Amino acid sequence: MKKKVWYVLGAVLLIALGVWGIGALLPHQEASTGEKSITIDIYDKTDAQKANKAIVTLHEDTDAKTLSEFMKEEKDVKAVVEQGEYGSLLTEIYGLKQDMEKGPWLVYDSDNNASCLEAGMCPAMDEVVLKDGDHFRVELISSFE
Repeated sequence: MKKKVWYVLGAVLLIALGVWGIGALLPHQEASTGEKSITIDIYDKTDAQKANKAIVTLHEDTDAKTLSEFMKEEKDVKAVVEQGEYGSLLTEIYGLKQDMEKGPWLVYDSDNNASCLEAGMCPAMDEVVLKDGDHFRVELISSFE
């Protein structure tokens, strides 16, 4: 009976070490501290006449660590961020509003943010770590095609 307990404890210890080891090996983005310059291009893809031209390009200096923190803090962005089931959710930016049920929807990506490039797409706003010089594109879209 005591041997079984030791085997179980050993197995649990090995599993715990394995999980810790995998977590330690995965790359983690470190937020840069202090001022950083962030650029955001905002597009309204639901309006055919405006679809290919940014309605505004914002250049903001911030000390925010994540995209969600930036959106909540920067008044010039005019963003409305709500807490959703999966974290922070951008529901409005610069007067463009999304309707989660039937559209249009707000989507964002980046051509140079490390968190987005590493994942192959931008993850949830709470997980997008900001670095100086990051450039984001936010679009209001009517379909995902």
